[in-house]
Amino acid sequence: MTKILFVDDDAIIRRTLPGRIPWETYGWELMYTARDAMEALDYLKNHEPDIILTDIKMPGMTGIEMASIAMDYYPNLKFVFLSGYKDFEYAQQVLKLNAVDYLTKPFDNDQLTAALKKAEELYKKEQNVNYILNEKYPQIKRNYISRLMQEQFQQMDDSFFKAFDINLTNGLGIACFIEMRYGEPSSYDAIHASLEAYCTQLTARYKGSFFFCMDNLQIFMIYTNNDSLEPSSLYSQLSLLEAEITSYIQGVLGYEVAAFYHGSIMNNFYGLYGSYQAALQDMNSNLNNLLLSVRHYIEQNYGDCDLSLQQIAAHFHVNHCYLTSIFKKQFDTNLYDYLIKIRMEKAAEMIVNTDLKNYEIAAATGYKNPQYFSLSFKKYYNCTITQYREKLRSEQA
Repeated sequence: MTKILFVDDDAIIRRTLPGRIPWETYGWELMYTARDAMEALDYLKNHEPDIILTDIKMPGMTGIEMASIAMDYYPNLKFVFLSGYKDFEYAQQVLKLNAVDYLTKPFDNDQLTAALKKAEELYKKEQNVNYILNEKYPQIKRNYISRLMQEQFQQMDDSFFKAFDINLTNGLGIACFIEMRYGEPSSYDAIHASLEAYCTQLTARYKGSFFFCMDNLQIFMIYTNNDSLEPSSLYSQLSLLEAEITSYIQGVLGYEVAAFYHGSIMNNFYGLYGSYQAALQDMNSNLNNLLLSVRHYIEQNYGDCDLSLQQIAAHFHVNHCYLTSIFKKQFDTNLYDYLIKIRMEKAAEMIVNTDLKNYEIAAATGYKNPQYFSLSFKKYYNCTITQYREKLRSEQA
């Protein structure tokens, strides 16, 4: 419902205006009637109308003066001015305030309704534009970038660089990924919001470059420097930027490590595909090595009863949530499930090939509690330890 504030020093008009038109029929709410500009401004401190319908000539402060101050509270306000004076000077001042309409008294209901409809239409149109710019456009931009990344920037033209103000006219550029590791920050939503805001700041400060917060809390950036004509110069400037980003990630977000993966240097936008591919390969190669090392570490240390996801992640200096996420994505199994798998397989080998007692096998495979080990084994193999031993030995006989 469109909210309207009415201001007029004429008591008769204040009493009669509410009954002149069917406000609710038009989807309008006459939220308040003020007797002068000062009362209207006092009301505006705690209430936000969409339209102000106000007299111009009032004691103490004119409606035009009040409108100028009111716009400091709510810049998107729309004004319809009323006046008993056909004064050109007033009309000029009203135009400067970008008023919707200027009605001279006496006015009829059709004129008033038409003016308010016009004001409402303009207000809603601006609200819609603001919504698109502030709410929808970032999501549209995110979807566009995500699609280009999925296509590895193969389906791209100059419009992309124009849309995001990426400039590479003289110098050099490079594509990079940034990962955060090893920390216990707040929730995903809080970190993602902080990173998005930070990427927006970086994009505004580093003209011609672009910073994008991905859904997995990585940052993708296209860094350009038109003053860098040699790779050494570009890397020198890039190192300063990376030091700044590292400081933010550590000091504000609470992570201990920021990992940077560089693509190849490009001297024009046609090199973006190659630079992106190189950065992606660098990151994936690092991740593959990390995950293979994690698997090897588990296979060597499964007997440690203190081995946990947090301890494994700490050993490799990565956040345990991050590690479990990339492990699941790479091997299609949970990290904890993989640890259980290794322990159960090793336990099965010992059951069949040794004469160790159950409690000894439990201790050798990282279980402090033999009863819990027995329950875990039965759940994993769908039989008891005794049944498993008898079955396997009978098959070997």
